[in-house]
Amino acid sequence: MRNNFHATCSRRRFLRGVGISLALPVFESLGPKPIRAEPQNSPRARRFVCVAPDYGVHPESFFPQQTGRDYRMPTVLRTMERHRDDFSVFSQLDHPGVGGGHACTRTLLNGVKAGEAGGDRRLLLSLDQYLAERVGVQTRFPAVVTGRGAPISYTRAGIPVPSVEQPDLLFNLLFVEADKNSKQRQRQSFSDNSSILDVLLQDSRSLKNQLAIKDRAKLDEYLTAVRETERKLVRRRDWIDIPKPKVKSPNIDVDEFQSDESYDMSLFYEIIVLALQTESTRVLTYQMPGGNRRFSFEGITLGYHTLTHHGQDPKRVAQLEIIDSYYLSHLAGFIDRLKNVSDEQGRPLLDSTIVFFGSGMGNASSHSSRNLPALVAGGGFRHGSHHAFPKQGKNGTPISNLYVTLLQQLGVETDAFASSNGNLNHLLT
Repeated sequence: MRNNFHATCSRRRFLRGVGISLALPVFESLGPKPIRAEPQNSPRARRFVCVAPDYGVHPESFFPQQTGRDYRMPTVLRTMERHRDDFSVFSQLDHPGVGGGHACTRTLLNGVKAGEAGGDRRLLLSLDQYLAERVGVQTRFPAVVTGRGAPISYTRAGIPVPSVEQPDLLFNLLFVEADKNSKQRQRQSFSDNSSILDVLLQDSRSLKNQLAIKDRAKLDEYLTAVRETERKLVRRRDWIDIPKPKVKSPNIDVDEFQSDESYDMSLFYEIIVLALQTESTRVLTYQMPGGNRRFSFEGITLGYHTLTHHGQDPKRVAQLEIIDSYYLSHLAGFIDRLKNVSDEQGRPLLDSTIVFFGSGMGNASSHSSRNLPALVAGGGFRHGSHHAFPKQGKNGTPISNLYVTLLQQLGVETDAFASSNGNLNHLLT
């Protein structure tokens, strides 16, 4: 029966069927449902959120001096004190061979600079987009990228994923229904684009046998991008007539650090929680902004980027710590929110959500990509410790070893990712 089904059903139609059948929400009007027992072999975590500051964090203010559970929290990390048992800190992790410069920021989730991919842009596939293909396919948005930082998300074709930069646009994308006419225009647009892609694929296949081996590799890279676009069109068309979740529009939080020119971090985090809670997506990347804006906090006299190039000047470091503490205080507030809402099993949402805080910039003052800031919260892991690793020459332990552990916790069966040479399961699981 299964073989007959596949023989008579086109690939595109089959994908549509899967997308719709797996996407149906839980309808409250059908009465309360008892909390389901979790299947024995189901993954401990179901969701992944990456929070990435452009310029990293001042290392001496973030990394503890002591390892294990009884470490003392440095100045910036102290804003996370109330969540000590819910997160782990890692030092001396990096991407071997990346080198420094501003471009290292973009390598956080793949460990490869675009200019050093050797002509194969498929090497740029980032962790979040890799997860989108494996744990995000059951949701309306396999992955969402938001915020205003440098791009760190890359598709399988090596294309940077555009970010939804404004919180109101993010809320509209996730929760505001398009009107009837807009939906019809979307259908027509998807149909037109799909037809164009079909022609491109057909023409490209006929061209392949006429090309030299080197040019065939370029063509394969191009076809990867086309197929990726085709899959996205199919998914978006499938979801047009499935209602978006109805949620209450959030208000901007006012806290002790809030300024007139704030980056709306509280609002971003509130919308991110709603996105996870409603299963609108299971994979989300938040690019925290960089730039050289001057924060209107008391004690700040210089622009943010200028302060990151502090040269160990105590006055500049003190100002940078104010900004870094502001960022980490909002991360702590995000974890508060994840603790205070429930997942589909009735547990705190944090228990089934991996929150990864990290940057491709280890020391912004010297543009170094060594010793990247890395913190993991939630996700059903064993937390509460600071883990430090031996250096191997100039390199630390590959941060991709941590990524392998995150992937496995999310149910992805893999022993490798990017430059990994192992995993960190013994520390977290």
